[in-house]
Amino acid sequence: MLKKLIGFMLCTLLIFTPIISVIKAGNEPSISSNLPDEQAVVSTISPPSESRDGWELQWTQAYGGNGEAEFAQPIGDIDGDGINEIIIGGYETTSMCRIIYYNITQKTYVEEYSWVVGGGVPSGACVADLNGDGNLILCVSWAYSTADGVYAYQYDGTTLTQLDWYHGIGVDFIFDIYVCDYNDDGSLEVLIANAPNMGAGDKHVSALGWDSGTQQFSYETSWSCPGGASMECPMVWSGDVDNDGLTEVIADVSNGQSSTAGTWALNWNDDTQTWDGVPVWTNYGSSTVYGDGVADIDEDGTPEIGIGCYGGTPQGWLFEWDGSTYQQVWNGQYPSGEPTIESVALGDADNDGHNEFCFGTGDVHIIGWDGTSYHEEATLTDPTGMLAGMNIGDCDSDGRNELKGCEILSGTGSQFIWKYSTPDTFPPVTTCTLNGEMSGSIYVSNVTVTLTATDNGSGVDYTKYKLDAGVWTTYTAPFIVTEDGNHTVLFYSVDRNGNTEQEQQSTFTIQHHPLITLTIKGGKGVSVLIENKGLLPLNKVPWHINLSGGIILKGTSKEGLIPQLLPGQQKTLTSSILGFGKTIITVTVDDTQTTANGFVLLIFVIGVQ
Repeated sequence: MLKKLIGFMLCTLLIFTPIISVIKAGNEPSISSNLPDEQAVVSTISPPSESRDGWELQWTQAYGGNGEAEFAQPIGDIDGDGINEIIIGGYETTSMCRIIYYNITQKTYVEEYSWVVGGGVPSGACVADLNGDGNLILCVSWAYSTADGVYAYQYDGTTLTQLDWYHGIGVDFIFDIYVCDYNDDGSLEVLIANAPNMGAGDKHVSALGWDSGTQQFSYETSWSCPGGASMECPMVWSGDVDNDGLTEVIADVSNGQSSTAGTWALNWNDDTQTWDGVPVWTNYGSSTVYGDGVADIDEDGTPEIGIGCYGGTPQGWLFEWDGSTYQQVWNGQYPSGEPTIESVALGDADNDGHNEFCFGTGDVHIIGWDGTSYHEEATLTDPTGMLAGMNIGDCDSDGRNELKGCEILSGTGSQFIWKYSTPDTFPPVTTCTLNGEMSGSIYVSNVTVTLTATDNGSGVDYTKYKLDAGVWTTYTAPFIVTEDGNHTVLFYSVDRNGNTEQEQQSTFTIQHHPLITLTIKGGKGVSVLIENKGLLPLNKVPWHINLSGGIILKGTSKEGLIPQLLPGQQKTLTSSILGFGKTIITVTVDDTQTTANGFVLLIFVIGVQ
């Protein structure tokens, strides 16, 4: 049995391996730390030597020991820095739980934190917004430790802070934990997939609520599988699998490779405040079931339930609700493969807008729907042993899903992340958006420049720009141009495959205020030459001429309105004068003002300067 094998191997490991409490590079962390006649197509499949269909192995790392554990929902931005973290770990040499992320500069996954609890192993993990405030909480279940249970943590990128530890009803040996709103009350709960046969309890699935005020777990309910007292529940998932508008929890219950109670759908009963268990499938013959997931693969509006096999011939199943019962709709058998231990995931793994059923029998099988039937889209042959985990999510924070798997009890104890990519020879496309107040085609305010790059292939790597005669700069956020004049923005983007966009440009002009020149002249009276030096026409322009000082009998002040002054146009204003003596001539046109000194001699103004 799996539990006995793991127990034996772990005990041996703990005897000969020093226990490492916590590792955090460069910092001291805060936590020490047989099937009915009517069936759909059943196929016995010999895996092809290679059928990758665009899949590439993005990353792998061997951790040794007895391998890695299945973590149900290990991907999310738990420290709020805009980059997803991935939680990994398990029965490896050092029994660590690790936080890794994709470093875009190094173009690989990098570990940033690791810890262990009570000499145990992390058996499950999930990340979720339990508080409903947009911030993710990390939950990890620990087993074979001196303090087994479910732990809740906050992580800020440097420090891991324990919020709570639950070790009550439903905790015997936790295989995994999973987050969903099982009772449709609008709040997320943490579900425990438990092995009562490895302890003194009788609960296969338990639910924990979360108090956002006290930051603590609270026990809510449990379910015990009929006839399953000697069995464990290795994994749960959820979805509205019978189209009743409510959430069902899917649970597999088996005793390792020996026997099975089958697959069950747990329907929440509001009246009794308990789950009503409905068998999805129990007639697995000599097979035992050990992994599950939910998604609509054939796009008929009803989700399929994907199941993986541990005991018996390695295989996978898909079941679907037909309106009254659950029916098997697909089965693929892989006699030369390895058992499946929780390595089941359903979702859009290759980012084509369609869900796939992914499961591991040593190889990873990716099952899709071609419009008429289920078929194997790809087979990934990188693993060398039994698989114990499968996840679909955005591992490298590029907005596209990757597929993650891990080995257990055999092989090299490795983690794998695969990425689907189509041949990409097309560069990104970058658009430039200008925002500001305009008059005609001229901006009369500061201008905000925003560059937006898109790439339907490998994704945008970076965008560069240059303003006027400046230097090329990596674009990170919109920038503001404030100076008057003509401006040119050059820009281009490069995708992750190195495809480079041709240089693009955007030109614009800024003129915050009217550009007017004034020239004061003397002679008979006062004259003023006005010229519009700007790029915009000026309409209804007010003007004023004022003389101060000396004896001015006539022409002290004069004002008026110029109906229009086109760009480059000149206009001469005159004012008659009668007086004597030194004077100061002040001319104001719109917001432009200038002064000059002169001498008034009767009707003449001389010496203007």
